[in-house]
Amino acid sequence: MSNLDTYFLFLVAIIAGWLFGRVNLFGRKPKKTVNGNLFEDYFVGLNYLLNDEPDEAIDTFINALEINSETIETHLALGALLRRRGKVDKAINVHQALLARPGLSKEFSDSTRLQLSLNYIAAGLLDRAERLSNELLVENSPAKWAALEQLITIYQTEKEWEKAIEASEALLRNPANKKDDRKKGAAAHYCCELAEQQLQANQQNKAREQIKRAFGFDRHSIRAALLLARLEQLSGNQKAAIKELSKIIGSHPEFIPQTLPLLHGCYKESKSSEDYEKKLEKILGACQDITVALAYAEQLKHNHNDDKAIQFLNSFLESRSSISGVLELLQLYMPGFDDKVSQKFDSLKTQLEELILNTAAFRCNHCGYELKTPHWMCPSCKNWDRVKPITEGNGH
Repeated sequence: MSNLDTYFLFLVAIIAGWLFGRVNLFGRKPKKTVNGNLFEDYFVGLNYLLNDEPDEAIDTFINALEINSETIETHLALGALLRRRGKVDKAINVHQALLARPGLSKEFSDSTRLQLSLNYIAAGLLDRAERLSNELLVENSPAKWAALEQLITIYQTEKEWEKAIEASEALLRNPANKKDDRKKGAAAHYCCELAEQQLQANQQNKAREQIKRAFGFDRHSIRAALLLARLEQLSGNQKAAIKELSKIIGSHPEFIPQTLPLLHGCYKESKSSEDYEKKLEKILGACQDITVALAYAEQLKHNHNDDKAIQFLNSFLESRSSISGVLELLQLYMPGFDDKVSQKFDSLKTQLEELILNTAAFRCNHCGYELKTPHWMCPSCKNWDRVKPITEGNGH
């Protein structure tokens, strides 16, 4: 739907709401006379719309629509519409004017503060948004659950992970949220963020506590499982790390790109190059993933020779297309070329590398945002666990 259509429908809603507020359901006379100037303002606004000047139309509607008991909900909706259109300053003005109205009921005061807090978040005024949301918590308002969600958004943006965890714990006490896997999954990620910080600071015991805490929110957390495997590897417990990584690969093969470097490191620490080769062969038997195939080819080259790696990749690529697979195969062939042929293939190799470099490898299945590297949270829509690999046949 075009902006003009959207605003036209919103204009109709405003007029209808205004009129219904003055004519009761039993058909009695209006409470007071309709002001002719008001309708004149509406027609001016409509003219702006028809001339594709929506901002001027909205300004006219705001000025025309008096704040009273019949128009409070309309002002709330109008401010929300302005925010969604990116007119955050105007949205703030609408909701601030509404909040300043004497005698505003508790219900509408809470709704207005929630909307104003969302405006502040959109404007990056997080301290103001936090203050409004905390007011609703202190008052133990029925709107406190929505306020907690806004606080989580604020703390997530500010990377205040401990505060985000505390707010999540409070939110999950609401019976309506106890089975909300997305909220529990997000809380687990906040714990993982702290665990990663502690691993970087070589505070392994504290990191283990946070990983345990993450599993308390989401016992199926892949990120927590990966961190646990990493922690076991750092602690020298390669066997436990391999076991954890194997579980992830078996149940969530889409996370193979994140598991293989850790898996390789574990076998390398154990000096079990042949065991790693067997492990990759076993994984390939269950999942024909190009990432595993490339790792297996590299291992064949390391443990045996180039010819064995070439033979495997040729066979693997017969039934599936992969730019990265072709590039690896080309690199294996090149040492056997003479200088003239090698120069030509080196140019082709460079082009393939640039193509892979400029092609997205991951996509958010919520908003469609594409990325070159994996992210636990989509940088665009800010949703957790929605970024997934683009399969080779559809991407690389």
